[in-house]
Amino acid sequence: MGRTALSGWILGFFVFALCALAPLHAQGAATAQGVALNSSAGCSNANLDLTLTTSGASTEFGESTNSGPDPLGTFRSPTSVLATFTGTYSGYAIGISPQQPADTLIGAYAYVGETPPAPGNTAEFFVYYNCTTRRVLLACFGAYGTCPQTAKQAAALLAGPQIPGLSDWALALTGVLVAGAGMLALRRRSA
Repeated sequence: MGRTALSGWILGFFVFALCALAPLHAQGAATAQGVALNSSAGCSNANLDLTLTTSGASTEFGESTNSGPDPLGTFRSPTSVLATFTGTYSGYAIGISPQQPADTLIGAYAYVGETPPAPGNTAEFFVYYNCTTRRVLLACFGAYGTCPQTAKQAAALLAGPQIPGLSDWALALTGVLVAGAGMLALRRRSA
């Protein structure tokens, strides 16, 4: 090898070694392991109990919704307590304002991780419940993008796929066609 080729190889090796040893910006990770409605939750707050593991999480978010277009309470803030955490955090506070009427269906949503959130670095949690009876209609936790985020999305998810029905005239026409096909089949059989 010539001097120039050898110098290029050595330079390349040093650049590679420098890149490999340079400190990388560590991105936080969060893994959801469970969610429950907190004992204090009702029509005036949507507090949750979050079970999770985090390492270097930087952001937390919470929001409460009903079937209306606007959130009842929302916040996004840097996290300190949940930045590196393992276990169940009881009483994750998600406010509701104004207090909701009896039997309102509430969606309580939270995430802990990074901004912007992504499935690889953010855990999310959701509970859809009746604010008076505290009956949980839907609970979800997992990587970001797994759960509904609003009461409207939860209601649509619970409604499930709808089987299309026939209108009155289409039902009557279908009955006439089936009867006609049956009569034709009987006529051919008797002939």
